[in-house]
Parts: sequence; structure tokens; C-alpha cells
Amino acid sequence: MKKVLSGKLATMAACGLLALATPTFAADHGGGHGHGGAVSAATPQSTIKKVIHGNDAFRHTHADNHFDAFQKGQSPALTVISCADSRVHTQLFDFEPDNNIFIIRNVGNQIANSEGSVDYGIHHLPTKVLLVMGHSSCGAVKAAMGDYSGETSGIKAELDTLKPVMEMDDQEGPFNDRWAQNVERNVDFQVNKALELYGDKVESGELAVVGAVYDFNNLWGKGRGALVVVNINGVNHPQEIMNHPALNELSKAEIVTHVGSRAQ
Repeated sequence: MKKVLSGKLATMAACGLLALATPTFAADHGGGHGHGGAVSAATPQSTIKKVIHGNDAFRHTHADNHFDAFQKGQSPALTVISCADSRVHTQLFDFEPDNNIFIIRNVGNQIANSEGSVDYGIHHLPTKVLLVMGHSSCGAVKAAMGDYSGETSGIKAELDTLKPVMEMDDQEGPFNDRWAQNVERNVDFQVNKALELYGDKVESGELAVVGAVYDFNNLWGKGRGALVVVNINGVNHPQEIMNHPALNELSKAEIVTHVGSRAQ
């Protein structure tokens, strides 16, 4: 496999690696009950006010020249397929997302449910890394592990596409361990789907497909808030990932801190 990352683009990508309202989802996604910094007793009016005030604050801290680089188009090196969970956002990368990250979000960070958007990022933008980003305590994965027949047709359609992942679950061990393993299995499944679609670009060295879990529960043992790499171009054994050329610009300490597995 050719080295897929180089120069400034690689540094940025490497740094990047470092309200569904039903009861099933609400319980697993914080539920808006004051947990995780959520605003309690919010109303439509107070939420709109917060949006407008937030935009005003953004404009006041970003001069007009901040927007110069992307007046005529976008040039992100990183395309991310992420869960729609409100606890998962681009600030976890700690670099400016504007014009740097093309992000696609849906229930369970699934390629099949947003294939056209992912295609656009890969074929029409200068994407060098496709990051499939799952997360700890994913409510979509938990729902897919159980009976979701009472959900709306829209939710059921999005959970149905997780059935192949659930078939890998051997049903052995504590539920929470299986849940975390299924989160990782889902990331592996989505990476494999990406390789089916974009394998030619991976083989030519134009693209790296990286699977990771944003772990705010410390279930992977790397600390709360760590982005844990669990797959690179279909390689999902931690030791092989650590030696993968895509990580050549990271230090050994950084690699050890950001590579792990609950499913291997």
C-alpha cells in the first residue's frame, strides 16, 4: 500500500484522527434532561434565541477575510461520515472545520443511507481521508440490537440497514460489552462498504479510509473524548494499524494513545 498522506494535508488529517424524540433514542442520547451540558426547560423561542446569538458571536470572532478562501468553492481534505448524535461534533478535532471538513451525518454513521453525499465528497472534492466515525453509547446500535418494531417507518428504515452488523453479534457476554463491540463492528462494516465503493482510490494511494470511535465514555480505555482508530483500509488488528503507513507522521506515543479495539 502506498503512503497515502503527505505534507500539510497529512498533518491536518492526522490531527483529525487524534433528537430523535422516541424513548429508545432519547434515553441513549442524553435525552435533553440537563445531562452533558444540555439546556434544561428549553422552548422553541429560547432555542432560536440561542441560535441567533451564537451566530452573532461567531461573526464577531471571525473577520471578513476568514471567508475569503472559500468564496468560490470548497477544498476539504477530510470527509467524515458521522452519527447524528448531538454529543458528536467537529470540535473534537480542535482545528477549524470551515473548508476543511466535509461532514455527513445520519443515524448510526452509515454509508448506505447517505451514499450520494459520500460519493460527492470522494469524487468531487479533494478528499484524502474518508473517516467513518462511530461513537460510544450509540443509541442507533443499541436500538438495532433490540425490538424497534414500534418506531416510525423512517427510523425503522434507517435501523434495518444495521441488520448485517447485528448478525455478527454472538449474543454472549454482558449487554454493555456487546453494545460497544457492535459499535466497533458497525465501523468495520462501513469501512468495508467504503472499500467496495472507493477501493480503486485506496489502491492508487489517493485515499485512506479510516474507521474510528469517538469515545466519550472511556470504554476503549484511551480516556474520555479520545478518537480511537479501529480500522485503516480494512486492517482492523491494533498492532497492524499501529504499523500502517497512513500513521507515519504520528509519533509512537500518539499512535498508542489513539489505536485500540473492543471487538478484536
